[in-house]
Amino acid sequence: MKWDKILCPVDFSKVSMEALNVSGELAEKFGAGLIIVHVLEPILAPTDFSFGPLSMTDVEDKLAERAQEGLEQAAANLNVPKEKIQNIVARGIGSQEIIRIASEKKADLIVMGTHGYTGLTHALLGSTAERVVRRAACPVLTVKGKEKAED
Repeated sequence: MKWDKILCPVDFSKVSMEALNVSGELAEKFGAGLIIVHVLEPILAPTDFSFGPLSMTDVEDKLAERAQEGLEQAAANLNVPKEKIQNIVARGIGSQEIIRIASEKKADLIVMGTHGYTGLTHALLGSTAERVVRRAACPVLTVKGKEKAED
């Protein structure tokens, strides 16, 4: 199987960065393009007052700028040619935007991290990865976060 376009959603968590490394290795191996996506979900209440007096639109714009910078820094650490990487900051519901962008860009594979929540946490938060796996038109490779070794 050959993949020409690999999409990797990144929320900057440790597990999503592990998935980004895997997607970078696959893109390098197959000579594929890499689409790195960060989705800004709607802000329901202000949680960071370090921006100063700004409207919610200003806060979201500032978060989008920071996300774009973060994606560029993360992409710089991969062994994928710059011209084969596309960074996208989208706004909306994570799973819906990931699926939409994968479809629009004709991604052959989605590589994404999963936190592996179970029980009540899973019931309350749901799983973006699970929704993407169920609805994406292309294969989805999930990367489970590495657990800390117990002493």
